[in-house]
Amino acid sequence: MFCGMVTVQAKPGRTDELVQAGLDHARALRQQPGCVAALVLEERGTRAQVNLAVFETEGDFSRAVEATATILRTHRLDELVEGPSSFRAFDVRSPHAGPSRDSTR
Repeated sequence: MFCGMVTVQAKPGRTDELVQAGLDHARALRQQPGCVAALVLEERGTRAQVNLAVFETEGDFSRAVEATATILRTHRLDELVEGPSSFRAFDVRSPHAGPSRDSTR
């Protein structure tokens, strides 16, 4: 499985709007083929947010992000986000996951 993680920081006073944007996107991602989970994590006491999306394959993830991009544009993230965002990609290793792409590890 594959997990994409985006980390963002809300502008002061815009945290609730940024969380709503993340939740709207997570709901849309969950409707896409191959989605295992889509979560929005809000760090306590800060304006930081982590968005996780787990898919059966990286291809499923890429197609889902492309298919749901309009949702993020409607929220005008440039008005909600402070500073740069970051994206990280992970291979998911779980006792509940199917076979890994790389079974030699």
